[in-house]
Amino acid sequence: MKADKKKITLNVYDEQIEVNVIKGEEDQYYDAARFVTKRILTYYKLHSGWKTTHTILLMTMLDIAINLTSTNEYKKGHRSIWRKIIEYLKS
Repeated sequence: MKADKKKITLNVYDEQIEVNVIKGEEDQYYDAARFVTKRILTYYKLHSGWKTTHTILLMTMLDIAINLTSTNEYKKGHRSIWRKIIEYLKS
């Protein structure tokens, strides 16, 4: 049986990203978008003016990835929104 999906728009830093999510999981995605935005803003406050936007975004992704890869969820191979966000930022 295919899960019902819903299209939502996430605000991540200065971008709006449309994603299809399973109904009932929207809050998880909104929370993740707020988390990522907060991390990016923190890195901007620390490094703006002497690091490029690209470098700051990469530093933020590394910070998130290090925290993610140290969890049991990652080690079990569970699907993650971070993969989608990283793929989007690469494009």
